[in-house]
Amino acid sequence: MIVSSLSHWPQEREYAHPVLRKAIDFLHDTDFSLLDEGKYPIWDQDMYALISKIRTKPASMQSAEKHECFLDIHFVIEGEEMIGWQLQNDQTIPFESHPDKDYSLYTELGEESMIRLAPGMYTVLFPEDIHRPGLTEAEPSDVRKVVIKINRNLF
Repeated sequence: MIVSSLSHWPQEREYAHPVLRKAIDFLHDTDFSLLDEGKYPIWDQDMYALISKIRTKPASMQSAEKHECFLDIHFVIEGEEMIGWQLQNDQTIPFESHPDKDYSLYTELGEESMIRLAPGMYTVLFPEDIHRPGLTEAEPSDVRKVVIKINRNLF
């Protein structure tokens, strides 16, 4: 997992893999005020951005998820979001799995850490990263965000 801010991207860019560069360059160079919610291809079907509006909720009301084929980059445009995170281990067993749709769902995570994302911040989540997006610490709030999906075969 990587957590950073686009304000640091010009300094961090040289250390990133070319595939991650392409994705984060898209975040850095795009004026999201001009784009509606929806799906935007970046690299055919192997890398695309999903722009959405969500309402945050308590962790008890949100399942955690994991993907095998696609990495996720979660980027906050407006609002603030907490994302639960834990590396997969032998004790984490999904309660539901859909390999054809590239996700598994989890409820309780024994070692979950919370990450706060404010506008301009992003997190890169790899296939071993179980994550619970769309969370709040207090009252539910509206968030506008981008999730970039990256096919692991690009690496």
